[in-house]
Amino acid sequence: MLAGAVPVQYYGRERFSRDVDIVLSLDEEGAKNLFNILMKDRYRLIYPLRHEREISSPSDLLNLGMIKIRDVETQSIADIILRPSEAGFRFDEESERRMRTVTLNGEQVLIPSPEDYLIMKLKSRRPGTHDFEDIISTLTSQYNSLDWEYLNRRAEEENLTSLLNYYKEAVKRKMERAGSI
Repeated sequence: MLAGAVPVQYYGRERFSRDVDIVLSLDEEGAKNLFNILMKDRYRLIYPLRHEREISSPSDLLNLGMIKIRDVETQSIADIILRPSEAGFRFDEESERRMRTVTLNGEQVLIPSPEDYLIMKLKSRRPGTHDFEDIISTLTSQYNSLDWEYLNRRAEEENLTSLLNYYKEAVKRKMERAGSI
């Protein structure tokens, strides 16, 4: 599933990013397949640095939270999140059912539902990034169509209820002043 700047383009606003964020749920077979892909000359591991941690077998991938790679051919960069739960996403039946299929550069790709995307952004909230604007624009654009029951439940599960309510109230006041709700 694609995360980061891709979903916000469908849910909130246009945004450019220098990399793509991919969320994977790996089991041993998936780790083996990813390891085989990464060992091709086309990809270079950017993170973790070799002196920090060597990735010499598929099982090494199962112990990492994230890797960053560069496609040597296109110079594209990808952050591959290997522990979705740390990013606020669960690959469970409900979240998978809610995923959306979108067309990106002629390819069908999966993105999280707007509710799961918001949880992921609320959980990460990294300083100096676009997380704040992504949250506000997604809440503003999707406010009237969000499944608030699901979103509130997920926020509670991730201990993000007060943070979600803070953003929700700010957006609600903004939209009331604008006459949008």
